[in-house]
Amino acid sequence: MTSLLPLLTSLPFTHPSFSPLLQSHKPFSHPSQLPQSSLNKWLNRLNSTILSRDDSSDRRAACDIAELVIRMDEEGYVMTTYGKGWVGTCLGVLSSPSSSILNIPSYLTLMRTLVISSSQYPSFEREVIHPITGKMSVSLGKLFERSISESRPEWDIILDLLSIVRQLIIHAPAPFRPLLPTLKPSLFNLILQIPTPTNPYPSIPDEIRKSASALVATLHVTAGKANSPQSWGMEIREALGGFGRAMSGLTTDGWEEEPTKAQPPNPPSALPELPVDPLSRLPVALDWAEGFTEVILALLRYPTARPVPVPIAQIVSAGLRCLAITLDTPTVPYISPQHHAALLASSPRIWTIGMQLIGSVAIACGDHLFPHLGNILDHTVWLAERLPASMTDTQIQLLKFHHLLLTIFPPAVVPLEYPTRLLRLCLTKVQPLLENRTKSDISSGNVGGGGKRGKKRARNAEDGLVGGLEGREGRTVGVDEVKVIVCALQLVPLLHPTPLLSPSLLTFSIRLHLSLHLSIPSLGGILSSSSAQSELRESVHDVLEKAVLMTEGEGGTGRGWKSLIISVLDQHSESLAPILHPSLPPLMRPMPPLSQLHLFVKEGEEERKERIAMGFGMTDDDVLEEEYQEDGEDVIVEQSVVKTSTISNDTIAQQTSAISRSIATSNTTPITQAQTGPSTQKHVEVESTLVPATTPSVVTNQPTAPVTHLAQAEAFATSQSSTVVSNFISQPSSSTTKISSLSEEKKSDLGDIVMLNQDEDEDEEGIPELDSGSDDFDEDEDDEEEEEE
Repeated sequence: MTSLLPLLTSLPFTHPSFSPLLQSHKPFSHPSQLPQSSLNKWLNRLNSTILSRDDSSDRRAACDIAELVIRMDEEGYVMTTYGKGWVGTCLGVLSSPSSSILNIPSYLTLMRTLVISSSQYPSFEREVIHPITGKMSVSLGKLFERSISESRPEWDIILDLLSIVRQLIIHAPAPFRPLLPTLKPSLFNLILQIPTPTNPYPSIPDEIRKSASALVATLHVTAGKANSPQSWGMEIREALGGFGRAMSGLTTDGWEEEPTKAQPPNPPSALPELPVDPLSRLPVALDWAEGFTEVILALLRYPTARPVPVPIAQIVSAGLRCLAITLDTPTVPYISPQHHAALLASSPRIWTIGMQLIGSVAIACGDHLFPHLGNILDHTVWLAERLPASMTDTQIQLLKFHHLLLTIFPPAVVPLEYPTRLLRLCLTKVQPLLENRTKSDISSGNVGGGGKRGKKRARNAEDGLVGGLEGREGRTVGVDEVKVIVCALQLVPLLHPTPLLSPSLLTFSIRLHLSLHLSIPSLGGILSSSSAQSELRESVHDVLEKAVLMTEGEGGTGRGWKSLIISVLDQHSESLAPILHPSLPPLMRPMPPLSQLHLFVKEGEEERKERIAMGFGMTDDDVLEEEYQEDGEDVIVEQSVVKTSTISNDTIAQQTSAISRSIATSNTTPITQAQTGPSTQKHVEVESTLVPATTPSVVTNQPTAPVTHLAQAEAFATSQSSTVVSNFISQPSSSTTKISSLSEEKKSDLGDIVMLNQDEDEDEEGIPELDSGSDDFDEDEDDEEEEEE
């Protein structure tokens, strides 16, 4: 440090290396340890430059260096020796009307440092600072009015002035109390962007509005310790009154909004009137709403020393008033198209205001917001579900807003309806990653093959080609969509531990995130950047990791998926270490059933319904069933022997045994009474139930299908309907196909039934020929055969 002082003495104050040397080496931390001759020589040079009357760059640079020296001086030597003269010089420059606004920041910063640092030295504060605080506050007020009254204000200087005035008010509130009548209206002119004679078209930056709002939130401390809570309450009520005035200006001659539950306070009397023309009133009212919102947020963020009266109901009502205005809100019949378009364009800003108000009061008041939580979630979840996919910014805000609420209020204290709807909403946000993946058979060109199935694949390929020409092919997931997906993935871990959550929904969510985790390396082609891929990987990893750590719910939702997740996650995670290597041995408990020892359960019917309801792709079984439903007339077994679908030998044997068992229960009645007796009606109903005439049947090889048909046959056999008999008589080929596949020893018992259809089956073979297992028949041939019949 001794060798640095001669270098500083030789350098001019305007040298660009002067301030970096002081900040890095801090040679004046302990001035008593420096050589006194060199120290006094340098300080006298600095003091003479500051006290000089010429307004030059050297003087302003000397003020900046003096401010750095005072802040690093731990002994207070420099301030107590030269501070009195520096205070007088700075105050003279700030109070002089002839001082240039561009030269103000250096003197203002030095004055701020001298006033705030003086609290560590009571004698200096009492002798130098206290006598000039009144004049200093008046000078700062006039300087502020002069700086904002210019035709082209210097916003950087105004921003520094607002910040320094706020720090000085917090340090010494009482001297600024006489300044409030003139300072407060000027601040609201900046916050609300109210035109002035010198600036009729203000365009105020957002930083100025936020800094002015923070200064307004500080003015209540000038009322004293005892009266500051009441002053704070008056400030926030005035802001709520102005906000209500702005929202009334937005909705008048526009929306038909619902009546508010908590009426806002009266607006400030000094607030000017809004324009009468709706198109001119809309931007002004929107600026007012955002400005008063910034004031309310600043008041809620201010750390008050004593409890303050927070009007929670009125703030929540104001926020819900913004969130209740949606794209479906009815408008007045006399609204113009231009006004309606302007209202719809301003909707995202209005929703942002509502979320800011409710989120800030939730952070500031915590559990006091709980009585209003259900009403809040009712509005926000409904809005999130119906928001268009193109409004990505609002989607991100809503997801972050619900993340904040569920962080403060766990899902256990929230009605089950809202976490369930939010989880389904979050799961649907990952669809852009899944819908861009084309089908493997189409991408590989495997669309050929003869028969019905081959033509079905060819039609799908043709649809894909047409979709590609129309712009509906796979596209790249944009940056904004990736942000929405990441926000949804960050919300999911808060929703998984919800008590009484549907087991099928939880299992499907974990299954989806697990498959997404495994498929992320293959998504590089549809993502916009590698950073997006890494963000998705980290978010999905966090979802699965927290799913492993959560307590298993009831209903069988934890059937082995934790073991599967641990097997695919990184084994070096610190959070998974207690699970992989527990400190205590496992408890003695009975083994679970064998059906629960597999790693992952098969998709159940409820989970399948959840998946299809959320719009996710269908599996091969679902596609097969859909194809059968589309081409049901080709699948029904009631057609001729040539058009009969291929059925495995096991299925035929099981259906034959089912028919024989059902017929054996009524063999005491002569079969010749087929048209009148109830026993014959039973036989007919069994046949029509096994082979329905109006409902397509899916041909499967599962052994449980005939058992289901048998149970339905026994149930239908008790009815006394006579309409089935006519159906049986009008469909002879169905019964012939069924009975012809029976064994020879059963045919003797069913001879009379065969005789019923003997005339129609004379030119057909008694036993159908079974093909090799291919069901690819040409559709044109099928249509021709149907026409011939």
